[in-house]
Amino acid sequence: MSSLSALKKRKRETKSTPTPVPVPLPPAGPDLISQLPDSILSLLPIKDAVRTSVLSSRWRHLWKAAPLRLDDDSFKPNNRNPYYACYYHVVSDPRFYSSRKAVFRIFDSHHGPIESLRLSLFYPFQMDRFVKTAVQRGIRELNLVPFDFDRQTYKLPLSLLSCNTLHQLSLQNCRFPDALLPSIFPNLRELRLNCVSLPDDLLPKCASLETLLISTSYELPPISISSPTLRKLVFDVDSSRTELIIKYAPNLESLMLADVSTFDNKVKVLDAPKLQRLGFINTDVCAIQLGRTLIERHKESLISLPPTFLVNVTPCRMNLLSSVKTLAIKMERYFEKTIPTILKCFPCLENLDIMKYEGNGDDCYLNEGMWEEEGSLSFLDHLKTVIVKGFWGDQCDVELLRYLVVHGKVLQTITLLCSKHITKKFVDIKKRQICIENRASSNLALVFFRDTKENVHFSLWNDMIYY
Repeated sequence: MSSLSALKKRKRETKSTPTPVPVPLPPAGPDLISQLPDSILSLLPIKDAVRTSVLSSRWRHLWKAAPLRLDDDSFKPNNRNPYYACYYHVVSDPRFYSSRKAVFRIFDSHHGPIESLRLSLFYPFQMDRFVKTAVQRGIRELNLVPFDFDRQTYKLPLSLLSCNTLHQLSLQNCRFPDALLPSIFPNLRELRLNCVSLPDDLLPKCASLETLLISTSYELPPISISSPTLRKLVFDVDSSRTELIIKYAPNLESLMLADVSTFDNKVKVLDAPKLQRLGFINTDVCAIQLGRTLIERHKESLISLPPTFLVNVTPCRMNLLSSVKTLAIKMERYFEKTIPTILKCFPCLENLDIMKYEGNGDDCYLNEGMWEEEGSLSFLDHLKTVIVKGFWGDQCDVELLRYLVVHGKVLQTITLLCSKHITKKFVDIKKRQICIENRASSNLALVFFRDTKENVHFSLWNDMIYY
């Protein structure tokens, strides 16, 4: 009886359910994917470019002939912490074997030109295969970071040094051949060296080099720079003792120093008549020579606070110092009194950037009225912009800014990146202390910002202050 009832119920449901009406499909439009230019593949990451092979039979092999831009970082299994993944789990983690195997397959399948290549998954003995192929296919940007395994380094092949298509080269854990060719890197524009020794005769042989970055965490022998084409030099040496000597750089416009000016480090700029941007000069500098002007620290200052400094100037034309328009100073704790000494050396300064030490603003070794004793320095006739990063509003900050406000005749903007929360009361108090009403320039604007890593007001130096 129950089965009969269930059968009748199903019949009723079948009768009550309407028959679906087929919906006509819209007319087929043009094949927009096929109309895309093949060159679009060169704009995609290599993983996405390979995936386009499933779109149609025409796209199946297009990626193999498109210009290759390969960065093996995207194949790392733990990309959130690449240092830990690379250097501690590379041997034991089987995922790295799969990652390297995937890169090998892509490299072997691709037969088109190579635009850029970054390799960080491989040992030094595995690099030759990639580098020599990249040179043959017209590589333009190359970044080599072989594993630092058992203190092995990758020796660059001579074919790379003579590559005429290479425009940008970044090296880490690599070394140059003992004997260089008479002419190397004929069209190289930018060279980045991280923990790589720089041969003395390399730069004069690079006929087109414009940008050089040297970075290392260990002590280096004295580095000598001679280059007729170099325009920008970044020197970031995190060690206690090193020396940079710029012997001949007639076109050098920008010299950026990170921690090189601290402790026992020394910098000598002997010939750079077009130098316009210089920084950071640390206020605890051991010695920095600009032309024939030498700023050096008293030996006695190492055991006394506040320390004292000397500026030794040999009588000569100071064309080098007059050419500097933008200066960045890193103000270390206990060394605030060094700033007037440094600023006297740059009579035509237009832009001044100051980065203060990290602290709460309580410690200040600055005598009250010290700035007024200096009188009106010559750079104040040209100074237009000032940026202070790490502004606390302590005595050191107020004394410096009051001096600039009262004597800066053409000063246009002072930007203060504050290390504390900004309130209207705080701004009003600091404006009153700085004597903004007595400003020498009627066009001066005083601007307060909360200091964050996203702040772009230090854009010229961001690579050095935001790691």
